[in-house]
Amino acid sequence: MLEKLFLQILNMSFTGGIVIVFVLFFRLLLKKAPKVFSYGLWAVALFRLVCPFSFESAFSLLPTKPSPISQDIVSMQTPRIDTGILVLNNAVNSVFPAATPEASVNPLQIWVYIGSLLWVLGMVLLFIYSIVTLAKLKKRLQTATICEKNIFVSNRIDTAFVVGVLQPRIYLPAALSDSERRSYVLLHEQTHIRRLDHVVKLLSFLVLCVHWFNPLVWLAFFLCGKDMELSCDEAVIKRLGNDVKKDYSTSLLTLATGRRMVGGTPLAFGEGDTKGRIKNVLSYKKPAFWVVVVAMAAVIVLAIGLMSNPGERLIGKTSGSAGLNAIILKIDTEGQTMIVEGIDPNSAIGDQCMVVFSNANLQTVNADGNLKTISIDAFNEGDYVVLFVEEIQETYPTTARATAIQLQNEILLSGTYSAENLYNAATPYIGDNSAVGKLIGMLPVPMGLQYDHFTLKTSTQPYQIEIVYSVSTEMLDRQDTKDSMVVNPFRKNALLLLALVDNADEIRAVLTDGNREVGFINGREWAESTVGGDVRDYAQSPEKLQKLIDFTITGAEEETASAEYSISRIDKNGQVVSGYSSANASLAQAIVMDALVKSAAWPGTDVSSLTEGYLIRCSYPETEERSDFYAYRLSDGTAVLQTGANGMYSILSEDLYVQLEAEFA
Repeated sequence: MLEKLFLQILNMSFTGGIVIVFVLFFRLLLKKAPKVFSYGLWAVALFRLVCPFSFESAFSLLPTKPSPISQDIVSMQTPRIDTGILVLNNAVNSVFPAATPEASVNPLQIWVYIGSLLWVLGMVLLFIYSIVTLAKLKKRLQTATICEKNIFVSNRIDTAFVVGVLQPRIYLPAALSDSERRSYVLLHEQTHIRRLDHVVKLLSFLVLCVHWFNPLVWLAFFLCGKDMELSCDEAVIKRLGNDVKKDYSTSLLTLATGRRMVGGTPLAFGEGDTKGRIKNVLSYKKPAFWVVVVAMAAVIVLAIGLMSNPGERLIGKTSGSAGLNAIILKIDTEGQTMIVEGIDPNSAIGDQCMVVFSNANLQTVNADGNLKTISIDAFNEGDYVVLFVEEIQETYPTTARATAIQLQNEILLSGTYSAENLYNAATPYIGDNSAVGKLIGMLPVPMGLQYDHFTLKTSTQPYQIEIVYSVSTEMLDRQDTKDSMVVNPFRKNALLLLALVDNADEIRAVLTDGNREVGFINGREWAESTVGGDVRDYAQSPEKLQKLIDFTITGAEEETASAEYSISRIDKNGQVVSGYSSANASLAQAIVMDALVKSAAWPGTDVSSLTEGYLIRCSYPETEERSDFYAYRLSDGTAVLQTGANGMYSILSEDLYVQLEAEFA
């Protein structure tokens, strides 16, 4: 928690530092303008240093990204920042320590942990310094006598100042003449209170305590204090007239403290740059109206430009990717475009994307893995889809040119995986949250399921990637993990993740309705026995990875070849009326595989309510395991295959069902 807060502070300090540089530059341009405008600009820097978020605007002047440091940087295999400035990125990223694949902890975690402790220590020391300094001042003021209301006189101070926040008090040195006390010196401190400068000073100091490690914040603190005093001087001269300039300057010289106090108090009359203040007082002239208008307009424009975040600018093109999960937010049927929201913000399309399709008609993936042409009218707002894109432009929102789209209630097949993209996204380190999230975003979600989130368990072995899918309570109630063993829809993706994440030991897929869950675990030993060796060998090249992708579809078919099948016909009440053992095992195997590649997830029915259908039983003599599948037609005539008596079903090939019917004709 502390480390994440520290990283957030670093982001705010970075953005605030950029704003401070801008304020320093424009402060020079406003040199001839009243100092109140320069003073006002510091409010923008204060906003950036305090507020962790802002709004986007096309008028933003920020040349960098507002949050260059990812919260996941400590778990990246290759830690990196992204400021939007290539030179700065390269300079900083080159000093980051690389992760050790054999370890679950990134060395950068140690750096960030130590940095967060030093950050807290620095804050504490500054607070202590301020409290001690204020306590000493309060002790000196114990003998002060009240003059009127909130005005006190003391013979133990050399300058006038304000102390307090809720009930600020003005303290005047006893050496001041009555005319000075009641004229410009007193008016100066009263102006501070009227403008709430005492509150601004305290807030500025608190911000300095938080960002004490940033030298630009120290510079801003002192220059803001200077502009505060200069603008206050000008306000007094403007009110009393130019005749007081000489006496005012004399008092500044007499009451000069010669230093600046680092703290929330006091607001001293003679604090800081006495020479500069005297020079400004003597040269001050009431500005022309047009100067005030221009300066005010410039400050407003600058404030908007510096307080707002830039939209993502076009910085290049990204090669296309397959398997990008998204939700449709808006559809433009005439323009053949969609606005989608990315399920995984770490994917190539980010959190929101405008999709432009490369052809007049859309393409989608059939259950047989082939592309077919469909209309954009086949999709609705709110649909959960998978995008296949050939070109991505990093604008905001992201713009992508898509080659195909698929409703998420169909499983992706071998031909829809991108071996090259998956290969390029491989990571040796399970703790690289961003890299693992990108890989998961490239893999298909079984039909009927909603991808929710993933977690990485890296504290102790076995190191585990847990992927959570949301389902309805009804669907979860009907899920029978024992009967679903053969058609486990998650083991295909598990093989790929175990190949592409070097030190991952287990992949756990979880179905949950928010209250309870059903899980599937696939470990590295299982993967090695499945492929007959180290599955990571397939991640050595895109070509080898393609072989594994093909295996995720065909390998299970080879596995089922050793099983024994029986097919029985059932009538009303789900009772078996006729059957045979292995007269047509190839047909039974083909039917089971048809379900396997589609990954059943639609709620089935109680087979005891069926009036007709077929029972396909898959047995494994060596393990004495058995799985039952029920083939039947829905009320609309659609052929389906259900896993288990109360499981879920997939759409079954009509040709296969017709063959099944012919066997019992």
